[in-house]
Amino acid sequence: MVGRVVVRTLLDASFDVVGLDIIEGDDVVDPRTVAERIRGCRFVVHLAALDEEPEERGELDPPSTGGIEQILRTNVGGTALLLGKAAEEGVERVVFLSSADVLGCFIGQGRPAYLPIDDHHPLDPQGPYAWSKLVGEELVATFTTVTGAASVCLRAPGVFDTSTYDFIRASRSDNPESEWAPFWEYGAFIDVRDLASAVTAALTVPGLSGHHRLLVNADDLSSAAEDAPTLVERLLPDVPLHSSIRLEQDRFAALLETGLARAVLQWEPEHRWRP
Repeated sequence: MVGRVVVRTLLDASFDVVGLDIIEGDDVVDPRTVAERIRGCRFVVHLAALDEEPEERGELDPPSTGGIEQILRTNVGGTALLLGKAAEEGVERVVFLSSADVLGCFIGQGRPAYLPIDDHHPLDPQGPYAWSKLVGEELVATFTTVTGAASVCLRAPGVFDTSTYDFIRASRSDNPESEWAPFWEYGAFIDVRDLASAVTAALTVPGLSGHHRLLVNADDLSSAAEDAPTLVERLLPDVPLHSSIRLEQDRFAALLETGLARAVLQWEPEHRWRP
């Protein structure tokens, strides 16, 4: 889902795009393929990853999954290989799709230390996928240290497209408690089009240097009816809710802060849960 939209967005921004996709028989862990595809490229956008196998596959589960060995081979080994080839090729900028899972408080794995969650929230990754994403971030940081090329890791929560919105609304119509059972995701999400625009911004923003790890999220939360303070008080009463200008101005404002991404990338999300 993400790759297709990112490619279209980059093409619309007048980039020439060279793809590498397992669906076409390519593999990010194959040195020859990676070297061949990266040759002559100025930038790398790295989206390839395997997630963990769900106990029971659901409508929103990712299509690419595997066991711990497969996850580490692809997500860590593939990332290391790609970055090594990028360094050899003199790539100028790398964008890596990480995950909010590195925080350790999503998909029912733990509670946040505070809300809204921001870029300074402590990390406590749980499970092979989250571990691999944090290791991937460290590899990207090392790439920047060694080469001097800028890099951006985008920490995204659940990524929604049209079918996702439709599925969630239908599920809540049938069962309102599905919004927070078996766990609540703080209403966090990002529209796939906004994620693609963040990728494009990371490649085009002028004067970018160094390594950056940025939360990206929609402006509002995906709640059916209740606002953010009400949901936090009811579902996570022991988690501190820090006051913020955004929540004071809009009680449905997102519980993930994206101020750093906005400042660094000169980017704004456009798609909200509410009109």
